Amino acid sequence: MLAWVSKMKKYPKFTLAWVTCAGDEKSRIGDGCKVLFVKHPKRGWEIPGGHLIDGETPEQAIIRELREETGCEGILMAWNKEYYPEGWVGHVVVEDINGLEFWNVNDANVSEVRWWKEIPPLIEWTREEFEDLSDWYISL
Repeated sequence: MLAWVSKMKKYPKFTLAWVTCAGDEKSRIGDGCKVLFVKHPKRGWEIPGGHLIDGETPEQAIIRELREETGCEGILMAWNKEYYPEGWVGHVVVEDINGLEFWNVNDANVSEVRWWKEIPPLIEWTREEFEDLSDWYISL
């Protein structure tokens, strides 16, 4: 195999964003941390994210998905490439959105966007996933 082929990055199929507000101290969700969630009409509350499109890097995908699903612009701070076998979770920081706690966007897959200080009621996700991601975030 050619040397350059072995050095190519293996990108994930999807990216997810663990979004916190700029200036918030690192703490677990439920212990003061505010995390941005989106409400999917069928899957319920989840963190923003989605699949990469052709030619897109994970960095581009996570920022695009964040913008589409929340209307927010953010800065990618770190990746967790280990938690999901086919996806990466990025810690993304956004500026405070004028004190808004919840809002709507023009996205058929998002019925509401909201800051949560605790894990929201879940349908398809598990509490353990968000507790684990919260632990990862405070370990950064």
